[in-house]
Amino acid sequence: MKEFVIFCCLLFAGLNAQAFKIYGNAVQIGNGAGRTFVDIDGNGKLISLGVALSNKALEGLPPHMPMSNFTLSLPSLVNVPPYNHIVINWNPHGHEPDPIYGLPHFDVHFYFISREVQEAITCAGADHAVCMAALDPKEIPPFYAPTPDGVPMMGWHWIDPRSPEFHGKTFTATYIYGAYNGNISFLEPMVTRDFLLSKKPFQKNVPVPEVVANKGYYPQTYSIEHDSSKKAYFITLKNFVKKN
Repeated sequence: MKEFVIFCCLLFAGLNAQAFKIYGNAVQIGNGAGRTFVDIDGNGKLISLGVALSNKALEGLPPHMPMSNFTLSLPSLVNVPPYNHIVINWNPHGHEPDPIYGLPHFDVHFYFISREVQEAITCAGADHAVCMAALDPKEIPPFYAPTPDGVPMMGWHWIDPRSPEFHGKTFTATYIYGAYNGNISFLEPMVTRDFLLSKKPFQKNVPVPEVVANKGYYPQTYSIEHDSSKKAYFITLKNFVKKN
């Protein structure tokens, strides 16, 4: 039945070959809501994948730690490997390293692993070796470097040392890769609340690993923008390359 619904949607969209957007279920964030979305063109090609935050989602957020976690499901009508679910983390005081990332911001984790595996990650005890298992050098994105240790319920973060925040600039937005059990396991745009509120359009290219264990669609670009007509902020992965 799901395949039939998708076929009908694609057939209808194919009449004008324009992209159409499919949303996931809304989750309350702040005084508003967040939800995932997938854009597909009339031929069934993946155009973009991301999260939409309503204007009011940036209001009424907890002002103090601990970090707030919001788990979002992908739209049920589509299958977009390797993506399984998305978790938005609200960090009211930022996180380590404080001199760089100590500003109120959102971490948007696009996980490849299941929610059950993700939530069971401790990066401690016996799980520490699993969390910090070495990656195939070809699976490490160009220019990226590892952080010292893993993070519970996330994994091992890899950062791009070329990012402006490592060269004297104030952190606004950045893009992180994450690993668990020896493989890339999530993609993570990070963006400050103030940068979202500025409504400045932002787009940046990102490197893609030569080889991947989790096959599917990997973005070569991510963007952050505000749509005044939809009264929402969009954090989007796009310009995909399919890795088999």
